Amino acid sequence: MAKQIIIFVASLALLIFGGLWEIKYLNETSRYLQTDIDYVRYEVENDNFDGAKEQIEELKRTWNNVSDVWDIFVNHDRIDDIEEAFENLKADVELKDKNSSIKSSMVLKSIVSQIVDKHKFSFKHIF
Repeated sequence: MAKQIIIFVASLALLIFGGLWEIKYLNETSRYLQTDIDYVRYEVENDNFDGAKEQIEELKRTWNNVSDVWDIFVNHDRIDDIEEAFENLKADVELKDKNSSIKSSMVLKSIVSQIVDKHKFSFKHIF
């Protein structure tokens, strides 16, 4: 009986620790992604499309660094949404379409924010 209680408590602690780590990781990495998206948008707003292309490459590197772990925690449909929005942003910047580029950056940032918000601990997510 004592062995079963120890296993239960250890499992529960591991579950709680893993969940907290997941939330912390998603929060931190989403801030990196959102900052890179903001830099792209800033360059586009200032009509610096060459700078925006460089920032897109930086965003791509950041995404490549975090995407493997995000694949574990995040619904794959949402990962596909991020990658599609990223490609739309990249295409808009290459076409030098200011309004579409700004809109695409806002959509991408919104998707990242929604994912993180859905993973935060909240009673509305439980019930």
